[in-house]
Amino acid sequence: MASFDIDLSHPFPSGFTGGLGGPNQGGHQPPNWYIQFGMDLGADEGTQIFAAFDAHITKLVPHDPDADTQKVYGAQLFMRAPNDMMGGFYTHLTDVPPELAVDSTVSRGDPLGTVLRFDPTPPHLHLALVEIIGGAPGGTYQGVDLYKLFLDTGNTDTVTTVTFMQDGSPPAVG
Repeated sequence: MASFDIDLSHPFPSGFTGGLGGPNQGGHQPPNWYIQFGMDLGADEGTQIFAAFDAHITKLVPHDPDADTQKVYGAQLFMRAPNDMMGGFYTHLTDVPPELAVDSTVSRGDPLGTVLRFDPTPPHLHLALVEIIGGAPGGTYQGVDLYKLFLDTGNTDTVTTVTFMQDGSPPAVG
C-alpha cells in the first residue's frame, strides 16, 4: 500500500491546559488501541472540542450520565478519515451536536462537543489515533503516538501534515 497524508490540527485551538498522559502511560495500556494510544489533553470543563482531521463517524455512543464510571464517561466518537486508512477515538465529551451521527461527516475544525468534568479526574479529552494498514474494514489497526505533536500545537490553529507509511512504521510528522 502507498503512504498517504492527513492534515491534523489540535482539538483545542484555545483552552488547552496541558497534557495529562500519553500512549502507554498510566492507565493507557493494551490490548485496545483506543486506550493504549490515548492522549489525555487537558482543558477546562465546557471547553469546545473540535475535529482534528476530516472524517466520517463510524460509531457514536451518546453521553448517558447514569452510565458514567471513573474509567468510561461522556460521549464516545469513533471516526475514520475519508480514505478509511486512519481513524480516531474521542471520549469524555458532552454536548455533541445533534446533527452528528453514524455516517455523518466532519471537517477538521468542526465542533464535536465540549469537555465533560467527572470528579475526581481532571477535565480532559481522551483522543487516540490509529493507522489502518490496508484500510478498513479488513485492515490491521495499529495505534500511533502523536502525543508530542499535540502537546506542541495546543492553543494554536496550526495544521500539521502527517504521513502514514502503511508499512507498520511510525508516521512522519511534516
